Amino acid sequence: MRDLLGRTALIAVAAVVVNVLVSVAAKALFDIPDTFEHIELRAVISSTLIGVVAAAIVYALVRSDRTFVIVAAVALVVSLAAPLSVSDEGDAAAVGTLMLMHVTTAAIVVLGFTRR
Repeated sequence: MRDLLGRTALIAVAAVVVNVLVSVAAKALFDIPDTFEHIELRAVISSTLIGVVAAAIVYALVRSDRTFVIVAAVALVVSLAAPLSVSDEGDAAAVGTLMLMHVTTAAIVVLGFTRR
């Protein structure tokens, strides 16, 4: 259990840092409207942490790397509906940024929990 908590903390830090960098880069590179609050710092950090904690709970419950990878892949596909649901609030760059953050979090989570 202690190992899982430690790994979860490291994964959370890595995922938050990567997603904050993606958000900052997207704002610098694209003309994302200020009204698009989904890639603001607070939203990025809280959403990332919720996803990582949820993944840690699933990992603890399934206890199988193979099953976890399958569940994570399905969860990623389902989670991509969220950015698409806000597409009327932002432009393609903003929605693409959200989708990229979902993919990067999934990759960090899967690699972090399944690597020995």
